[in-house]
Amino acid sequence: MPRMSAAARTYLSRFVPLTIAYAVLVFAAPYAIWAWTAQGPLLWLIAALPAVPIIGMFWCIGRYIVELSDEYLRLLEIRKALVATAVTLSVASIWGFLEIYADATHLPTFFIPVIWFGGLGVGSLVNLVIEREAAQ
Repeated sequence: MPRMSAAARTYLSRFVPLTIAYAVLVFAAPYAIWAWTAQGPLLWLIAALPAVPIIGMFWCIGRYIVELSDEYLRLLEIRKALVATAVTLSVASIWGFLEIYADATHLPTFFIPVIWFGGLGVGSLVNLVIEREAAQ
């Protein structure tokens, strides 16, 4: 198994704490809103807190791409991000039209980053297929 690059180690040391912070805040925010009967600016602040680690995750991915010294690995990561973006925008477009014309249930926008992160998995599969075809 190949050794993990310095960029990958740095990425994980940034990304994992943000993921933990997100998980904690997703559960803590509604509890805090309920416990403090938050209203007004405090309500808005607490409700927005779970988004902060997500913003940090996007920053981490961007830094990882910049810090990769291997240009080929950088290409693979950029392709994954482009595929994830295409998947996300496609799902958002389709679902938006379904909401307007077919009375589909409204999809809360906080699902958009979740779809994007899932799209990274699709991007990984695209990279795998392209790599296999190139090796033949």
